[in-house]
Amino acid sequence: MKKFTILVAMFFATTLAFSQTPLTQAVDFTATDVNGTELNLFGILDGGQYVCIDFFFVD
Repeated sequence: MKKFTILVAMFFATTLAFSQTPLTQAVDFTATDVNGTELNLFGILDGGQYVCIDFFFVD
């Protein structure tokens, strides 16, 4: 039973690994941060900064 569970886990791990987007370029968008400042993705990237996008929301 243990081998079967490991096999199923490996199957799902490899299947879900292909769920990433096939896009090779970022799509430009504008968002508002928690302080009310509007940020543009390409504006930040053109400034030579790195961007880490976190889609986390607490209600």
